[in-house]
Amino acid sequence: MNFRWNPQFPSERVSYEPLSIWFYLVLYLIVEGFALALVVPGLPKYGSIPWDRVLHYAVAVPFFCWLALSCVVYWFAYDIPATQAAEHNSARWHQITGWQQQSRLGMAVLDSVILTPEPDLAEHMLALEGTPPENPGKVMALGSIDAADDGSRLNRLLDALLTPLAARLAQATKGGSFEIVMQCDHEALSSEVLAAWGRLELPGKPLVRWLDNGRDVGFADRWFESEARSYGRYVQDRMPKYRLLLAWHLNKSGPDAEHRDSEAAVALLLGSPALMVEKPELKRQAWLLRQIAGDADQADRLLASLLKAEQVPSERIRHFWHSGLKGLAQHATLGAVRESGLKVEAHALDPAIGPQAPVARWVIQALAAKMAHFGQGPQLIALPHEQGVALNLVVKEPAPVDVPWKEEYGYKPLLGPEFGVLTSFWVVSMLLLPDEGWSTTDTLVTCLTILFMLVSFIIRHPGLISRMAESTAEFVASIIG
Repeated sequence: MNFRWNPQFPSERVSYEPLSIWFYLVLYLIVEGFALALVVPGLPKYGSIPWDRVLHYAVAVPFFCWLALSCVVYWFAYDIPATQAAEHNSARWHQITGWQQQSRLGMAVLDSVILTPEPDLAEHMLALEGTPPENPGKVMALGSIDAADDGSRLNRLLDALLTPLAARLAQATKGGSFEIVMQCDHEALSSEVLAAWGRLELPGKPLVRWLDNGRDVGFADRWFESEARSYGRYVQDRMPKYRLLLAWHLNKSGPDAEHRDSEAAVALLLGSPALMVEKPELKRQAWLLRQIAGDADQADRLLASLLKAEQVPSERIRHFWHSGLKGLAQHATLGAVRESGLKVEAHALDPAIGPQAPVARWVIQALAAKMAHFGQGPQLIALPHEQGVALNLVVKEPAPVDVPWKEEYGYKPLLGPEFGVLTSFWVVSMLLLPDEGWSTTDTLVTCLTILFMLVSFIIRHPGLISRMAESTAEFVASIIG
């Protein structure tokens, strides 16, 4: 499912106000005057006044005729347009609210481990501790990762990534909705991941999926949806509640090995949106919000659309991270940020720790999440993408949905003015029919009135009737078994 960043929402319809009570008072005087004009000339000029006839035809009948006319006027002058406006505006409100919720969807970073050649890289790059490192063009190694007894640095690397997360991983696996995604050079390395899992005596044998380094597919465009979908060798059945992302790049050893990229590794324990709804109190570092991707020459439009979505207020964004951008993607993105009016400090990974491997797309997310957790505000990230460039925000908490709900959006009375019309019509009919006891005509008028009431109720509340029918069918089915 492709998310639309620039949807077209219908305009809001104006609300309607009912007519003034003075209008209905004047209408009553007109109806009552007309009734008196018909009744008074027929009264006897001498003798006693037949008050029962006066009350019947000059008071009761015109009153209910006025009530019927008032309900008709109210129905067409206010109820129908107000109902149509309420349905339109309510649907529009739900559309905008749903879009805002989807635009602010994200993956919660529950915990992370970052291994880079420069220790405490995030703090240094933001000058919170020391000064930003400068190693442009220098291929750097993870000096803290030595070879294990069997000569493998990978075992030591995986142990270093998993050990700090062991307690949270043990909790995460209890629910049965957990998987590991690894990004590395070879799918066969999943056995090494499971071996490290066993060395730490973590419970179970989790499913390990492989995400290759071949394409810059971004981190979340296929992770937010719950339906089954696939991308190359990476197949997602359903979004698990917990997902452990392991990504690393280790250079080969040996005199003939060519080292093009600096070493780095990262572990991100991610929580799904469904998990965070279920357990809102769960501790988290930050949120990786939905990204926007497109052609590099459209970087200004992409950034404008991302900021317009108001995942967080734009004025709160203070830091801009990027890595791996080259040529048009780099110049267009940096220019878009500069022209956007954002007051941000730029932080590039490549000059800090040398040329970057594909693991950088996760390292930079983890660094930004750590800084958001440290109170440095929302972080903007730009990365290369198969389409050109991808932008996303990392925030401590996304902005809440802020579409105001107006009282008139909920206008939907249980019984509308048509019931007043039908009731008044029935009373007037009973008053005007010959007083000869209950007749067939009385029965016919009553049955037709009730029928029209039922039809009008169904027309006014089609959803309620369908839900009642479904509930009744389910109840009957449960009894039958």
